[in-house]
Amino acid sequence: MKQGILIYQAPPMLGRNVMVDNYAFMNFSFMGIGKGKKFLEKLQTELVKLDYPVTVVKDDTEANLEDIIARQYDFIICVPGLQKKLLSKDKLPQVFHIDSQDYYSSSISKTITNIKNNVL
Repeated sequence: MKQGILIYQAPPMLGRNVMVDNYAFMNFSFMGIGKGKKFLEKLQTELVKLDYPVTVVKDDTEANLEDIIARQYDFIICVPGLQKKLLSKDKLPQVFHIDSQDYYSSSISKTITNIKNNVL
C-alpha cells in the first residue's frame, strides 16, 4: 500500500502562531477555514471508492521535512502557497501541488490523476 501526506502549513519559523495554521482542519468551513479537512476527507473517500491501494494522512509534523523523509512517504501533497516554502531536497518523494481553485472548491480530480499516473 502506498502512503502519502497532505502538508497544509508552512515549515516552522520563529514567531509563527501554530493555531492559525490548524484552521485548515476545523470542523466548520468559512473563508478557507476547514478547507484542508474537507479536501482530505473527499480525497480519502474517492481513493477508497476507486479501490486504489493508497492512503493519504494529514501532516502532524508542522511540515518538518526531516520527519517526513524519515517516515518514508511515497508522495507529498501540498496546499496552495507552499510551492516556494517547501525547499526541494534530493530525498523528498514525489511532490504534488494543489492549485488554489481546486483546493478551495475541494476538486480532487487533478490530485487523483497525479496519484494514478505517478504513484500507482
